[in-house]
Amino acid sequence: MCGICGVYNFGTGKPTDPVALKRATDAMAHRGPDDEGFHLDGPVGLGNRRLSIIDLPGGHQPIANEDESVWITFNGEIYNYRDLRPDLLARGHKFRTHSDTETILHLYEEHDLNCLEHLRGMFAFAIWDSRKRRLLLARDRLGVKPLFFWADSGHMAFASELRTLRELLPCPPEIDPQSIYDFFGFRYIPAPRTFYQGVEKLLPGHFLVADSTGVRIQAYWDIPPEVETNQSSAEIAAEIVELLRESVRLRLIADVPLGVFLSGGTDSSAVVAFMAELGAHPLRTYSVGFGESEYSELPFARAVARRYATEHQELVVTPQQLSDELPRLVAFRDEPIAEPSDVALYLLSRLAAQSVKVVLAGEGGDELFAGYPKYAADPLAGMVSALPHKFTRALIRCLPYRQHRVKTALEALSIGDEAERSVTWFASFSREERENLFAPEFLAQVDPSHPARVFESYLEKVRDRSPLKRMLYADLKVWLPDNLLLRGDQMTMAASIEERGPFLDQNLVEMAARIPTRLLLRGFRTKALLKDALRPYVPPDVLSRRKVGFRVPVGEWFRRPLRTLVADLLLSPHTRTRDYFNTLSVERFVREHFDGIRDRQKQLWALVNFEMWCRNAK
Repeated sequence: MCGICGVYNFGTGKPTDPVALKRATDAMAHRGPDDEGFHLDGPVGLGNRRLSIIDLPGGHQPIANEDESVWITFNGEIYNYRDLRPDLLARGHKFRTHSDTETILHLYEEHDLNCLEHLRGMFAFAIWDSRKRRLLLARDRLGVKPLFFWADSGHMAFASELRTLRELLPCPPEIDPQSIYDFFGFRYIPAPRTFYQGVEKLLPGHFLVADSTGVRIQAYWDIPPEVETNQSSAEIAAEIVELLRESVRLRLIADVPLGVFLSGGTDSSAVVAFMAELGAHPLRTYSVGFGESEYSELPFARAVARRYATEHQELVVTPQQLSDELPRLVAFRDEPIAEPSDVALYLLSRLAAQSVKVVLAGEGGDELFAGYPKYAADPLAGMVSALPHKFTRALIRCLPYRQHRVKTALEALSIGDEAERSVTWFASFSREERENLFAPEFLAQVDPSHPARVFESYLEKVRDRSPLKRMLYADLKVWLPDNLLLRGDQMTMAASIEERGPFLDQNLVEMAARIPTRLLLRGFRTKALLKDALRPYVPPDVLSRRKVGFRVPVGEWFRRPLRTLVADLLLSPHTRTRDYFNTLSVERFVREHFDGIRDRQKQLWALVNFEMWCRNAK
């Protein structure tokens, strides 16, 4: 695991500035506290910060091939590198190290751009081919590892983090109004956009080539469609178990201690079970909870830890910790924090970093096997959206304050348009609320339909698939990489540890995508097939309980212990975001929440974080 960055002046031939490259790598020292390295070749400069995981003494980067004509800077892990190495040796390639990084380099020499087809893992890397005067950037299939880039007619720069990339740009980038608007819909910025004009994320499953002809981007992988099968659900469940077990086994490859983020849910509990079965020792687990029992999954995590006799550690997050850490993390990420759980994840990562360098986690199970309640509820959209709008609005207003999940579901189900509904399921603000939130002068700069069109672009690609498969496809393309995986990467790397996700293995993802729709859900029972498969491994109480998710009690905290924080940020005359918003709407959201009229925690969380970001933005 590392941080990477670089520059290529492909149009001008101007030499790389080594001082700027050093500044950029210093900005991501947390991603690689063990080592740093550079390669300069005229207009090209590659930088690397290394967190040593595999081949501790020999994996210094950037790494070159035998004649030093090809160089690589790499972030991630290639889990099948040991399987690839013998064939490369047989073809005459000579290895200087035992690292997975060098395997990519020789694979590129052998297969050129097609080398990506052979890689099984999580990765973002850059390869400079001095013979072809070509720079290749590539990102893994699911987008586990981030990669940001900027390019104009003659220059380009790339980095693992925005704060690093900013050090390599000729001038500070301008803030993108459309991305600000989108953030208050999605809670994050969907790729390829970022908060800055001209700065983009390389899409998952894509590569970028830069040479004297310019910059071009191409996809190399996509999620396959479902297939008809004669297999029974029991046979498919057995295949899921085997693939997940193999995926966990591959993710135990490391020359440093490993642990698990154990939430107490189905997916992370399964990871613990297979690690125990595979003989991982010591088996260390880490869980986070809250003093408010209805938000805490710690009792379920403890049950799994006891069953598998893990070395278990817990952390209880307080309102004061959230208040103390949030400003620093907002500044650190260079974008507003999308989820309240980011702070808890960072604190948990810091706890784990005291004893391990690698953690496995259960991310991805919900998106592969239909684990969110919205997947079961969405078929009701046709019926609910047919009701008079005034009726559903009145029903939403009449529901008790604490029924915010039901209110969100009704809000989404009342929307007939599939793409707009896809945004609303996880939105901070509905489209109607966004139109009231922003000042007219700001709204004139943006396209209010853009968030829905982002989803529409993905839904249209799979128009021939079932409604459930379309939802899963879009979530795997947008929600998972641009929110959950980016959060996981940034919060763990902030604590200088690596996160690995067994559910995100290419073979398991492709197998899950092919499962017939009828087997994934059972009425309103989400993730039915996966839970049946894991019944021998996960305690029944964990499998049968209602999905909680990684919830943080910010709604209660904003009304009481953090009330002053919210008021100072959003109601102060010094609030930096006044030019963006209709201040009366912001005040209404705050007062409704403070007075217990409506649960506005999602809206206030987005507003608080955006205000903090504006105060830190350069």
